[in-house]
Amino acid sequence: MWPFLEIGGIFLPTYNLALAIGILAGAIQLFFAARRKRVILQFLADNFFILLFATLFTARLAKVLLHNYSLLEFPFFWTENGGFNFFGGIIGFLVILAILSRRYNENFFTWLDLTMLATIPALFFHHIGTFLTGSAYGTQTTLPWGVTFTNPEAVGYSTLPIHPTQIYAALLILGLFIFASAIFKNTAKTGKTGIFLLLTLSITYFFLDFLRGDSAPTFGLFRANQYFTFALAIVAAILVVKTKQNAHETRSGEFQINPKN
Repeated sequence: MWPFLEIGGIFLPTYNLALAIGILAGAIQLFFAARRKRVILQFLADNFFILLFATLFTARLAKVLLHNYSLLEFPFFWTENGGFNFFGGIIGFLVILAILSRRYNENFFTWLDLTMLATIPALFFHHIGTFLTGSAYGTQTTLPWGVTFTNPEAVGYSTLPIHPTQIYAALLILGLFIFASAIFKNTAKTGKTGIFLLLTLSITYFFLDFLRGDSAPTFGLFRANQYFTFALAIVAAILVVKTKQNAHETRSGEFQINPKN
C-alpha cells in the first residue's frame, strides 16, 4: 500500500490527504443540499464551534473509554493512543444538535438530513485513506479478492490475503449515499434521509466489524465499537417513532381546524 505520497521530495500522509478531500467534498455536498431545500446555513455557521467541540469531545472520550486508556490520556494533544471513535462523535453531535435546535426553534430533522448527507463523502474518503495506509484491516480470507499489505510501513502489514474491509465499507457507503440522495431529492418529508443514513450506517458497520482483523477491545460476543453502532440504531428507531408522532399530531391539528364560512 501507499502510506505516504512523495511530491517534490516531501512525504505526505495519504490518509490525511484522503480525509481532507472527503471533508471538502462533504462541505460542497452540504452547500448544494441546503440550496436544493432552500435552507440558509446560518444556524450551522453560528454554532459551528460548539458542534465541532462536542463531536470531537465525545469521539475522543469514546475512544479512550473503549480502549481502556487512562482518562489522563483524554486531551486532544497526545503522542500515543491517539484517535477518535466515529460513532461516539455522532452521538455527541446529535445530542448537541437536538439541544441547539430546540433552543433556537430550528427543525432538528432538517439539519439531520443535511449534516448526515455531508458526512458520507468524508466517510467514503476516510475508508479510501485507511486502505492506502493498511489500517482497519480485515481477517484472513481465501476469497479471490483478498489483498496483502506487503509494504513494511503499512499498518496492517501482512503477506497472507485478508479481507479488504476498507473497500467493503467504501462501496457500501457509496451505495447508501446514492439511495439517500434519491430519498432527499424525491421527498419533502424532513428527517427521512437522515434517519435512513443513521440506521443503515449503524447496521453496516455492525456487521463489517465481524470481518475486522485489527485489535480492539471485546466485551462478550462483540467488539466494543459494535455496542456504539447498536446504540445508534436504537437512536434511529427512536427518531422514527418521533417523526410518526409529529406527523400524527400535525394531521390531528388539521382535522380540528374549522374554516370560517
